[in-house]
Amino acid sequence: MNKQQQMQDILKDTIDYYNEDPVNRRSVTDDGDCMYTWGNKHCAVGRYLRKEYQDETWDGNNQSANELSTNTDDGDWNIDWCLVENVHGLDVNFWSRLQDIHDVIGNWEEWHEHRDGVRKYGLTDRGKEEYVKFQDKIAEGIYDND
Repeated sequence: MNKQQQMQDILKDTIDYYNEDPVNRRSVTDDGDCMYTWGNKHCAVGRYLRKEYQDETWDGNNQSANELSTNTDDGDWNIDWCLVENVHGLDVNFWSRLQDIHDVIGNWEEWHEHRDGVRKYGLTDRGKEEYVKFQDKIAEGIYDND
């Protein structure tokens, strides 16, 4: 699988995962701070962290993807050191943008609509626009880091 397809798949999986129930799936503290791990919840990037880093007490738990990135021998920046192996080699800017999708509360409907017992969860119109823009940027090669 090429990197663009892998990024599209990760993005879709992320949107589908949080779209189902953002209130109970997003990794947000009681104070509204987004963390990689909070309890047994993980944020968009946190879901791809190695198990040893999926812990509330981890020093990097509230850092940005850019803050976690390290400079490699070839001069690129990446966060592969803390991610599961099957997602290595993706641009840190991709991870940062993926995290933004999770973190921006305006992307998610987090209220209940009790019409006929139906809960209203999912992406807001703004969130849907961000999702499509992100898909387009991946397709354009913005995150290819070649």
